[in-house]
Amino acid sequence: MPDHFKEAKSRALRFLTYRDRSVQEVKSHLAKKEFSPPIVIQVLEWLVDLNYLNDERFAQQWGRFRLESKKWGKYRLQQELLSKGLDSELVEETLNGLYNKVDEFELALSCVAKKLPALKGLDLQKKRRRIAQFLQRRGFSTDAVFKVLGHLFPY
Repeated sequence: MPDHFKEAKSRALRFLTYRDRSVQEVKSHLAKKEFSPPIVIQVLEWLVDLNYLNDERFAQQWGRFRLESKKWGKYRLQQELLSKGLDSELVEETLNGLYNKVDEFELALSCVAKKLPALKGLDLQKKRRRIAQFLQRRGFSTDAVFKVLGHLFPY
């Protein structure tokens, strides 16, 4: 058993060297490597005690990175964080902290600014539809999508 624990610790630490991970990601990784559930739980507790694993820190870092570099909307980021195995309350708290400082309309507009040159030559309806779909895939609210469309294509 001590050898299995040592090997599982080593695998987990190696997995954490690339980037911060959620508890669920590490748990899945160790389970895939066929470590027994008691060993996995023991390693996870050890990592949490040493603060190598911290879901709050992970959610903040992951969310900030996705918001700043990918310019994702709130709904897309919410889905991504939930898929990482984070608690829904923690996800909601993280999103509120990140997006209360951000104007969703401005963020959506900056995303579309990069997309507009590729839409040159299309008729107005097609442009509007493609921009709306693009923003929805990025996770922006319907309200923000309509504001951007109204701003770019006033009636």
